[in-house]
Amino acid sequence: MLDAKTILFSLVVAELTASAVLCFLFFFWKHRDSAGNVSVGLWSVAFLFGAIGTCLLSLRGTLPDAITLLLANFLILFGTGIRRSGVAAFFQKPKLFWVAGLAGAVWLGLCQIPEFRQSLSYRVSYNQSVMILFILWTAIICLRSNTEKLVTPKIYAFSAGLEATAHFSLMICLSLGASNEFLEAIKGYVVTIALLVILVSMVLCMFTSLSMPIERSLLQFKTKAYLDSLTGLPNRRAIFEHAEALKRRLTGADFLTVIRFDIDDFKLINDTFGHAMGDCVLRMFGSVCRDTQLVNTVAGRLGGDEFAILCQGIGPKQAKHLVVQIKQRFADACLQATNGDAQVSLSAGISYVPVKRGIDEALEVADKATYEAKNRGRGQTVIIALPADKLPEKNDQQNFMQLHSGLA
Repeated sequence: MLDAKTILFSLVVAELTASAVLCFLFFFWKHRDSAGNVSVGLWSVAFLFGAIGTCLLSLRGTLPDAITLLLANFLILFGTGIRRSGVAAFFQKPKLFWVAGLAGAVWLGLCQIPEFRQSLSYRVSYNQSVMILFILWTAIICLRSNTEKLVTPKIYAFSAGLEATAHFSLMICLSLGASNEFLEAIKGYVVTIALLVILVSMVLCMFTSLSMPIERSLLQFKTKAYLDSLTGLPNRRAIFEHAEALKRRLTGADFLTVIRFDIDDFKLINDTFGHAMGDCVLRMFGSVCRDTQLVNTVAGRLGGDEFAILCQGIGPKQAKHLVVQIKQRFADACLQATNGDAQVSLSAGISYVPVKRGIDEALEVADKATYEAKNRGRGQTVIIALPADKLPEKNDQQNFMQLHSGLA
C-alpha cells in the first residue's frame, strides 16, 4: 500500500542516490566550469542532509523527539536552503549560506518554547512556510538568471513550483485540519497525495540538478566549436552556416554583401615584431570588428589573416563606409599598441551578389576583389557586383558604379 512511510522511504532512497551521483561528478568530472563545480558540490550536500532528515522524520515514535523532531527538521530546512545556494552558485549569484543556517537556527530556537514545540500547527506552519520560500526563491533564480537560455533550469523551476504547491497543501491541511471537519476528514488523502507530488517533483529536481551542468558544458563546447579561439569572432564554420541560414530565409531578389579583409604584409609583421605581436594584431582586428559592426552584420575569421563580414540589407555604399571606419580604427589601435612602431593597413574586397548564389560564390567574388585591391597597393578597397535576374534598386546601382570607379 502506498502510505506516507513508503513515500518517505522512496524519497530517502532518491535523495541518497542523487547525492552519491552528484558527489561522484564533483570529484571526477573534469569538463565543467567553476560555477558548475560549486553547485554540484552544494547540491550533493543538500540532498544528503535532506535524506538524513527525511529518514529521521520517518522514524518518529521510534527515536527520541530531539532527533526525529528537532534534528530532522533542522536538516531538512538547512538542506532546502543549501539547494537554493547551489542554484545561486550555478548562476554565479550570492550563495547566502547564512540564510539556510538562520532558518535552521530559528527552528531550534522556537522549539525551546513549549507552546511552539507542542503545537503541530505552529511547527508545520513554520517549516512549510520556510521551505516554500526557499523553493520559490530557487525557481525565481532559475527563471530570472538563465541568460544562457538553458532548458534544464526551466524544468527545475517547474519542478520547484510543483514542490511548493505540495508543501502549501501540507501546511493548510496539517495546520488547519484540527479546526476544520472537512480538512480533518481528507487529511490522510491530502498528505499522501502531497508527499507523492513532493517525491515526483524532487526526483525531477534531482535529474535537472544533474543535467544543468551537463547542458551548460554541451553549450560551451558548441559555442567554442563556432568561435575562433584567438579573436573571439565566429569561425569559418559559423560564417558559412549563418550564410546558409540567410539563404533559406531571404528571397531570391535579396542581395548579400560580403566584405573580405586581408592584413597587408602580415608575414612581415610576424618576422619583424614576433608572432606574439602578430597574434595581438589579429586580436585587435577582432575587437575592432565587434565594436564597429552594424545591425544585420556578422564578422568572422576565415583563417590566418583573412576575415569576412556578412552584411544583410546593406548596399555597396554602406559597406564602403563600414570598411573606412574599420580601417581607421584598426590603424589607430595598432599605432597605439606599438607606440607608433607598426603602421598596419588593410586590403578589402566587397562583393555584392544575389543571396541565391550562396556564400561560396560571394566569398569567391570578394576574394577576387581583395586580390585586385592588393595588386593596387596597400590599404585599397575594390567592389565587385555580380549580375542577377533582378537587378538591385536604382540607387544601389548608382552607388555601385560610383564606388567601383572610385577605389579607396
